[in-house]
Amino acid sequence: MPYKHGKSLIDNSLAFRLASTLTFYTVWPVAQFVNILFYSSSYENIGKLKGIPRAIVVSNHTTFLDPVMISRIFLPGRTWHTLLEATVETPVLGTLTRLLGGMPIPRGRSGFRQLAAECEKAFKHRRFIHFYPEGECYLYNQQVREFKPGAFLIAAELDIPVVPLATVFSEGRINRGNFWGRSLPRQKLVVLDPVYPAQFISRDDKGEIKMDSVHQFAGAVRDVIQTEIDSRSGTSAFYRGKMDRIKGIND
Repeated sequence: MPYKHGKSLIDNSLAFRLASTLTFYTVWPVAQFVNILFYSSSYENIGKLKGIPRAIVVSNHTTFLDPVMISRIFLPGRTWHTLLEATVETPVLGTLTRLLGGMPIPRGRSGFRQLAAECEKAFKHRRFIHFYPEGECYLYNQQVREFKPGAFLIAAELDIPVVPLATVFSEGRINRGNFWGRSLPRQKLVVLDPVYPAQFISRDDKGEIKMDSVHQFAGAVRDVIQTEIDSRSGTSAFYRGKMDRIKGIND
């Protein structure tokens, strides 16, 4: 099951899918318990996913446990979670992340083309593929960074919607100034209405997608998430900057 650069990004063999199902439903409940314990996590508008045959899902990246939090909204089904290829190449940890639904984003110029091609295969067994368009995790951030265009170009090429998710933080149960020290925020994941590429995407005379329209698409989805955070008065009091990558693994 080890992954190496240049190999298929996902394994759709029956043996791997059975192992993945067993691993996910063993590990996820424990991880979700920890997530709820830390952040009093809650959800809103999960029903918006009903009736969508397949979609790209994007969100602001705010904690290490985001994949755990996000996986809940797809139950009893599952989603693919994209992540750095270097993480998936790591012995043991890499195999575990793949079993839990990890889909590496390959390096190099040809990496995006491989990713786009394999998304079609990925949709044969799961309805959703999740991306973090900010490219990094910004701990407890409520000011969404600029979105990279890759996920939106894939959505445009496949002519499928993008479903935005907004992670909103509010004050925690413990006052930050008391003797217990700084508290953790409460966390809410809000599912927003799907955004369709046809609203933004244009093509040139050769029928090729114009990248400026892809950037417009990405910017519009980013603004939808930011507007939702602002409308709920998401607090930046807990912001801690960019999360350090794991030394020796994906740094």
